[in-house]
Amino acid sequence: MSNVLAEKRALIVGAVINFLMAMAGWAAYYYSSSQAILLDGNFSFIAFLVTLIAIKISAIKSNRTQTFPLGQFAYEALFSFAKGILLIGVLLMAFSANFSKIIQYLNGESLVPLNGEVILYYTPAMVVLCFSLAYFCHFQNRKVNFSSTILKAEFTSSRLDGVMSLATGLALISIRFVDIDGVAGFLHYIGDSLLVIVLVLLLGKGPFVLVRDSFIELAGGQLQNQQDRAKIMAVLEARFGTEGMLKDSFISKTGSSYLVVAYIDSQALGSLSMADLMTHKHHIVAELADTYPNSTFEIALT
Repeated sequence: MSNVLAEKRALIVGAVINFLMAMAGWAAYYYSSSQAILLDGNFSFIAFLVTLIAIKISAIKSNRTQTFPLGQFAYEALFSFAKGILLIGVLLMAFSANFSKIIQYLNGESLVPLNGEVILYYTPAMVVLCFSLAYFCHFQNRKVNFSSTILKAEFTSSRLDGVMSLATGLALISIRFVDIDGVAGFLHYIGDSLLVIVLVLLLGKGPFVLVRDSFIELAGGQLQNQQDRAKIMAVLEARFGTEGMLKDSFISKTGSSYLVVAYIDSQALGSLSMADLMTHKHHIVAELADTYPNSTFEIALT
C-alpha cells in the first residue's frame, strides 16, 4: 500500500471521528459544566481542523515541481510542528483556565457543581473512539514502515486524547460518590480542574517531543529514530563496510522523505572501479526503496 493511500484512509477516518468527538464533548460540557470535558472537546476540534489540512498535504507532498524538485515533503514536518504547537497551546490554556477556577473557589466565589450523569455515557464512547483511531493510524503507518510523519502526529494526538478522556471520565464518575457536604465536597466544584492540571503535567511531554522531532526535520538534522537509522546503516555496511570503505554517513528525514549520504574513503577503494561503485549504489537505492520508497541515496568520496 502506498504512503498516500494509507495516510488518506487514516486521515479521512480521523477527521470524521474527531468532529463527532468534538460535538459530543461540547454537548457533554453543556450538561455537566466540566472544564475537563470542555478541554476534551476543544482537543478533538483542533484535531479535526488540522486533519483537513493533513489530507491536502498527503495528496501533494510527493508532487515534484520546479520549486520543489525532490517533492514537497517539508509540508509534512511543518504540519507536525504546527500541530505540536497547537496541542501545547491547548494544554497551556487549559492549565491557565483551570488554575484560575481553583483560585476563584479558594476566594469564595460561587461555582456550579458538576453534573456527572452524562459522563457515564460520554466516557466509554470517547475512550473507544480515541484509542480505535490512534491504533488505526498506527496500523496504517506500520504498513509503510512508520515513515509517515503525519500519521505519527495523528497517533500521538489521538492516544493523548484517549488517555485524557479515560482519566477524566474515571475521575469525574468517582466524584459522584463523594458527599457534596462532606470534607471532600470541594471536588464537586473544582475536582475536574484539579484533574486537568494533573493531566497537563503528565501528558504534556508528547507534544513537546513532536515539536522537537519536527523542528530537527525542518532544519535538516540527523535522523532521530534509532531503529530506522540502524536499518539504513545495515544496508550501507553490507555494501561498503568491508575494508574500511565506509568512512561516515549522513541520514536525515523530512516528512516521509529520506536522504542518505555515504562518505566513502577513496584511499580504501582499491581495485573497485567507478562502474563497480555505481553498481553498489544502484543496489542500495533498490534496497532502501523497499522500506523507504521516498528515499534518495548519494555517495561522496573523501
